[in-house]
Amino acid sequence: MFIKYDEYELLELFENEPVVIGDKEAGMFIYSKNDDLGFKLVLTISVYEKECGLSLNYQNFKSSIFDFKLKDIDRITGENQKLKFLSNNGDKNIEVIFKPNFSLKSLVL
Repeated sequence: MFIKYDEYELLELFENEPVVIGDKEAGMFIYSKNDDLGFKLVLTISVYEKECGLSLNYQNFKSSIFDFKLKDIDRITGENQKLKFLSNNGDKNIEVIFKPNFSLKSLVL
């Protein structure tokens, strides 16, 4: 299995193309978005390992505000300025809200 997602939904949310790690066929990508306040949200996807990394950084901070790995992710959706990570059993349901600023909701790890 692999993570299911719509490239166009992520392109719309992050407003840029992902950085490909290695070959595109390896299924490893980095998406990032900067906001007007100096925050940067970074999403790494390993499609075939079903893992994602999510971090939030601030330009004046030496370390990340948060940085965690999500395993066994089955699907990523991106609509209505929200990025959702879902697993089949519903154990990992995380929602990242993009507007008016980055925030987390429904965090179950």
